[in-house]
Amino acid sequence: METPQHGQRKTPQQHKKLARLLAQDVPVTKALIEAGWSPAQALKGWETVPDVVLVKLPAKAKKLIALGKTDKDTRRNLVRGRLVSNTISGKDGGAMSAKILGSDKELSMWEAESQTGVVVLTAPQSLIDKKEELLKD
Repeated sequence: METPQHGQRKTPQQHKKLARLLAQDVPVTKALIEAGWSPAQALKGWETVPDVVLVKLPAKAKKLIALGKTDKDTRRNLVRGRLVSNTISGKDGGAMSAKILGSDKELSMWEAESQTGVVVLTAPQSLIDKKEELLKD
């Protein structure tokens, strides 16, 4: 593991090492750290990977990166389409992938819709206890 050099450009050797690690399916954060990026930069994930490294990746990796850049509405429709297709065919092929994709923080398809503007008021217990007495007159 190379020591991170703060404020300095990464060397061609670091770029080559990062590309090799990513091509071997090492998780991006781990690969960045092993190639000499700081943990803080590595936590930013693919956003941190320089273009010079991306062009060195195999075609399979480039295809996955391109798919990952698909817009939010397309991904949401893809999840719904998979689930509808599974329901019609009676098979669950790809259901777990659809569930995980729908759980992406950008999509949040499985969270309950929030109730904005709803106010719930509850009377104090002391008033509830004296309800009959207060309502007599």
